[in-house]
Amino acid sequence: MSKLVVVESPSKEHSIKKYLGSGYEVKASKGHIADLPKKELGVDVDADFEPEYIITNQKSLTALKKAFKGKTTLILAVDPDREGEAIGWHVAQRLGVISASGKTKKGKKLERFVFTEITESAVQRAAQNPRKIDMNLVNAQQTRRILDRLVGYKLSPLLWKKVRFGLSAGRVQSVAVKLVVDKERERDKFKSQEFWNIDSYLDKKQSTKKTEVIFSEIDKDEKSEILEAKIENAAKKEKTDGIKFKLVKISGKKAKINNKSEAQAVLHNVKGKEWIINDVETSTSVRRPSPPFKTSTLQQFAVNKLGFSAKRTMQVAQKLYEAGLITYMRTDSISMSGQAINDARKFLQNKYGPEYLPEKPNFFATRSKVAQEAHEAIRPTKFANTADKIKAGNDERKLYDLIYKKALSSQASNASVELTNVSINISKYLFEAKGQRILFPGFLKILSDLAKEEILPKLMKGDQLFPKTIVASQNFTQPPARYTEATLIKALEKYGIGRPSTYSTIISTIQSRQYVIKEQKYFIPTDTGFIVTKLLEDHFPEIVDLGFTAEMEEDLDAIANGKKEWVKTIKEFYGPFAKTLKIKETKISREDYNILGEAPKKVKCPECESKMMIKLGRYGRFYSCSKWPKCKGMLSIGENSKDDLEKQAKSTKFLGIYESAPKTEDGRDYLLKFGKFGKFWAHPDYPKVKDARPLEYKTDIKRKIYGNTPKAEDGKKMVLRKGRFGEFWAHPDYPKIKEFKSINKKLLKLKKKELGVE
Repeated sequence: MSKLVVVESPSKEHSIKKYLGSGYEVKASKGHIADLPKKELGVDVDADFEPEYIITNQKSLTALKKAFKGKTTLILAVDPDREGEAIGWHVAQRLGVISASGKTKKGKKLERFVFTEITESAVQRAAQNPRKIDMNLVNAQQTRRILDRLVGYKLSPLLWKKVRFGLSAGRVQSVAVKLVVDKERERDKFKSQEFWNIDSYLDKKQSTKKTEVIFSEIDKDEKSEILEAKIENAAKKEKTDGIKFKLVKISGKKAKINNKSEAQAVLHNVKGKEWIINDVETSTSVRRPSPPFKTSTLQQFAVNKLGFSAKRTMQVAQKLYEAGLITYMRTDSISMSGQAINDARKFLQNKYGPEYLPEKPNFFATRSKVAQEAHEAIRPTKFANTADKIKAGNDERKLYDLIYKKALSSQASNASVELTNVSINISKYLFEAKGQRILFPGFLKILSDLAKEEILPKLMKGDQLFPKTIVASQNFTQPPARYTEATLIKALEKYGIGRPSTYSTIISTIQSRQYVIKEQKYFIPTDTGFIVTKLLEDHFPEIVDLGFTAEMEEDLDAIANGKKEWVKTIKEFYGPFAKTLKIKETKISREDYNILGEAPKKVKCPECESKMMIKLGRYGRFYSCSKWPKCKGMLSIGENSKDDLEKQAKSTKFLGIYESAPKTEDGRDYLLKFGKFGKFWAHPDYPKVKDARPLEYKTDIKRKIYGNTPKAEDGKKMVLRKGRFGEFWAHPDYPKIKEFKSINKKLLKLKKKELGVE
């Protein structure tokens, strides 16, 4: 075998060797073999930003050198993107095939195979049409890596000095954090407004029963989880038969009911009136299929439909790609190849019939400017491979089914939908009922979850209907929704921040650095996220400026397309950045970026009785004396004083909820303490004696909160545990025996509040 083929993943070795046949040896690099060093800058800013790469995977490199010994031809079959091109470039350099500039050395031969699906036809086609290494793609990847390293390694030490040790800044991640912070600021400024909806449930037959009127009120000052529970209960109570008519207009204008008295006035004015249909309008609407997935839309759909994180989605998609089941999953294209379109059309005709096939193939326009546009959309490699036929794990099958149906439906015919609008005028009030019926499903035959119908009974103008129930429901305008993974990816794509291949990394990074936390499915900025964002806004506005960051991404695209020089691009950024950094090192005060506000008036300094400030420290919020550094008094948040805690531990309410304090061997009571994770019992000589124990609820209180202790399959009683998503019941030998039962978080909070339990 005279030729060595290098791929990235070992899972590709067998299939690619099989497709290429004899004469080729296939080995995996197992990702990058070289990168910038972890513990130093690794970029010579005085020598045109020359990167100083080190070997990061010596084992793989040694294996590749051994495999290449005695061979003259190196073939790179790494992934078809900037990252893959850079991996191949490093491999070719370290095997002595090319120079740093990409020029092939004498006596050596280098070929680049490019394919976006691991199938026999695609691999053989790539072998027949090899190309050279694309140094533009290599330079674009290298530029991104150097820019991110310059920002991270130059700005992070400033954050250590001015906020706290261990923080880090990222060129793109900082903008993502700012998006989350800005959304939270919007929510903080938001003022909720009351409004009422009025819905009437009508029947074609008159009932002997009196019309029921329901007023559904909620307390907007209560916590959201209790509010949601009340709304759910109200919805169950109001569930009723009949045709739902909604009040939509008053005196020709959009209905706006601001309070209960206005709602009562509406009900008073329609009471006893005849409900006669004054108009029935029907129209036909056409629904068109949407394009196949690109990377960002796949990540968004997987979050919403499957509950997968962006990172998990890309890991599962990688497995599907390497198994030869889908095309390459890092792409901005929404187009399929001509061959794939023909295959999809044949499959549609054979399975669903000619009526599900449009006269001409469906084509979708794209606005993408990036290098990955040369790729196809994400699609199955064979439309004959339905999800039930593939050999894969549960996650892989679920994601494959999503990709398969989206790609196949994109080539199906339009759906035809009949829309019905029925209106009733009572004095100045206009009530409407809307219906929807699918006349022909078209592509909805494949995407059945989108084929929702709301079918109304046959109604005609002049028909009289009779009110069974009228519901006046109180509502409050809601603040802008926080970002989920899906909506954050959508925002990053909208503003041109990052690229499809980086979205999952961005989201993972801002969580791992604890700039944001995910509560249920929503991102909430931490105190650290707020403070770091404020510091960057005040002193390095370009780092968190959406337009500036998007422009930088366009520069990287221009480098990838050979339209811009990479060293010049870095110089344009680094010159002003380094100058600002030098000035700000002396001008920024640490005190400006660790004070979050004043402590409650009752909280006094334990040393000098002065008022205290809320500060951000390494382990979160704490109280610090306002006279710091003269006075170094401090308290944990919630820790008013030792006396207050002792009083609380002896209070009737406390003793009625929790078991008594444990005792030491010599009979002394443990003391109530307040730490990072709340209250706990501590040894009286704590922290010298590091013995801390959790508070235990009394048996009757525990039963009221959690119900009866469930049993595992082997009959053993389960135990309560706490995890990253809250409390849950687990097998006593968990995690060795992975048997557990989840606990409804919303319901748990509600029960604890009702019992006065913290």
